[in-house]
Amino acid sequence: MATFVESSKPYNSYFVEEKDLKYVPPYLRDVPETNEQVKCVTKGIWPKWVSGTLMRVGNGRMTIPLSDDGSKPSAVLQHFFDGLGMLHKFSFINGEVKYQSRLTSAGVLRAAKKNGYVSTTMFGLNANTPLYRAQDPCQALLGAQQSIWSPHGDVEPDEGNINVVPRRGIYLPKDNNPLSRGVPSDNPATDEILVGTDFNMLQVCDAATLEPKRMITYAAIDPELAGFGICSHPPKDRKLGTNYNYLISAEGVMSVFALNTNCNPTKLLWKTALPCPPCYIHSLAMTQNYVVFIRNPFHMDVTDTTKPLLEAMVYEADVKTKFFVLRKADGGLIAEYEAPNFMFFHSVNGYDFVDESGNVNIYIDLCSYVSGHGPYNEYSISNIIDPAAPFMDGTLIRYELAAINKATLAKIERVTVAQAIEGVAMELPRIRKDMSMKPGYRYVYATGGNGGASPGTEVPIGRFGTGIKVVQAAFFGSIAKTDWLTGKFIKWQPEDGESCPCEPIFVANPNGTEEDDGVVLTIVINRKGTKSILIALDGKDLKEVARADMPQVYALGPHGSFIEGEGMYYGP
Repeated sequence: MATFVESSKPYNSYFVEEKDLKYVPPYLRDVPETNEQVKCVTKGIWPKWVSGTLMRVGNGRMTIPLSDDGSKPSAVLQHFFDGLGMLHKFSFINGEVKYQSRLTSAGVLRAAKKNGYVSTTMFGLNANTPLYRAQDPCQALLGAQQSIWSPHGDVEPDEGNINVVPRRGIYLPKDNNPLSRGVPSDNPATDEILVGTDFNMLQVCDAATLEPKRMITYAAIDPELAGFGICSHPPKDRKLGTNYNYLISAEGVMSVFALNTNCNPTKLLWKTALPCPPCYIHSLAMTQNYVVFIRNPFHMDVTDTTKPLLEAMVYEADVKTKFFVLRKADGGLIAEYEAPNFMFFHSVNGYDFVDESGNVNIYIDLCSYVSGHGPYNEYSISNIIDPAAPFMDGTLIRYELAAINKATLAKIERVTVAQAIEGVAMELPRIRKDMSMKPGYRYVYATGGNGGASPGTEVPIGRFGTGIKVVQAAFFGSIAKTDWLTGKFIKWQPEDGESCPCEPIFVANPNGTEEDDGVVLTIVINRKGTKSILIALDGKDLKEVARADMPQVYALGPHGSFIEGEGMYYGP
C-alpha cells in the first residue's frame, strides 16, 4: 500500500507502490512500443502543407523489473520527470499521418535485471524503495541508494535515461566508443535525432528506426565542457548556426558557452564563467545580439548522491533573481540585472530593440512563478494522485532590461516588468519558429493550467484525494493562446471526456500571411484512457481541424519538435 505521510508542505511526496499505479492516469504508466510505422486513422482534413515529422519524447516505463523470475519487487519510478524515455514519431505527407515509437532507454532495464537494482538519475523518491523494504537494510547495495547516475568510461547508447527534448542531429566528433551502434550519418540533420536532458548527456537516435546509436557528454565536443548542469533547452540561433547552454564544473564554477553546430564537427566558440553560485535552470534566453542567463533562486547541493534531485535543489527565499547579459559574438559578460525573487522553468522568447531615446533595451518573456518551491515538486506521482493543494500555475511575464548599451558590470541594474498576461495559466510555451528573436511578435501557445478541470474524463488525477482540491482534473487542463498586442487570450478545452492535452507545437502555413496562420499540434487521451489522439487546432481560433488516432497511449512527456521537409524521415 502507498505510504501516506501527513504533509506540512503544499505538495505530497511519499512512495506509491506498483499495485497502486492503477489509480494513476494511463498517460503516467507503462505503455507499449509501436516499432513498425503504421498508418493512422484520421478525421477531418489534414492540410497537405503540414509536411515533415513531429518528434515527441514521452515516458515509456514507470516500473522496472529487478529480476527475470520475479524474486525481487519491481522498482517504481516516482516522478513525472523520471519515466524511462520513449521517442514518438508522426510523419506527415499528402494529408496522411503515420506513427511509430520506441523505448530509447532499454539499457536501463537490462542493467536493472543484471544488478538487481535500477541505476538512473531520479528527481523523485528512490525507485528502489521496495527493494529496501524486502531485505535487511544493512544488506542493501550502495548502488541501489544512488539517485544520480554517473557513468564512467564507455556506455551503451541506451544505458542512460535521456527523456526531455528531441532535436535535429548535429555533427559530432569521431565516435571511438566500441559500444555505439550503427554508423554516424553524413547528414545528421535529416538522419539523426539528438535527445537532451537536464544533465551532461546527449543521446543520438536513428531518425528512421528511432533506435539509439550513441551516447556522449558535451566533453566529447570539447574537454572544456566536462562537468554537470546543462539545460534541456539550449537556445538555437538558426541564422548563426549556434546553440547556447550552461555548465557547472567539478569545482562548482558556473559558465555559459556557445557551440557552432554548422561546422563538422560541432565546436566550442566560447565559454564564460559567471560570478554567482551554481543553480538549477531548465532553459536560457537570447536576443538577436545577446545571451541572457537567468539565475533561478535554487542552488544545487549534490554532496549527497543518495538524495533525490528535488531534495538537492534548495530554494533561496531571500535571494534576488539575477539576469546576466553576454554578447553572442564573443561571450563577453557585459551587464548584470536583478529582480525580486521569482523562479521560472521555461523561457518563451526575447529580443533587443532601440527605443525613441536611442537606448538599446532587452525584452525577455518567461513563464514565471512566485512560491517557496518549484513547480516540479508538485509532479511527484504521489502528488498527482493525492494533491496536497491546487497546482501552481505559471504567468506569462515580459521583463525589460533597459539601456543595455549603458550598463556596466560596475553596477547591478534593475529588471522591470514591461507586460504580463493575466487570467490564464501558461506553461510549456511555444511560438512560431521564425518569430524567434523578432521584435513585436505577438502569439504564445501553451498548456493552460496544471490540474485543470477535464469534464467527463474517466481517468482523472487526484484519486487518492478528497475530490475537492482538484475536481475531475487532468495533469494538463487545456491549450491557451495569448496575444502580446491586445493582452488577451483564448483557450481550447478537449471535449467528450478527452483530456490532458500536451505541449502545443505550432506548424506554420508556408503560404500564410499572418503570424498565426498554421496549425497547433497536441495529443490528448480518450475518455476511458485506452488510446491517445493527435489533434490539429487552427492557429487562429484553436478550433479542431483534424485528428489522427494513435494505436497506443501516449505516456506524457515534456517536449517535442516539428522538423519540416517533405519525405524527411517518412520512409516507405
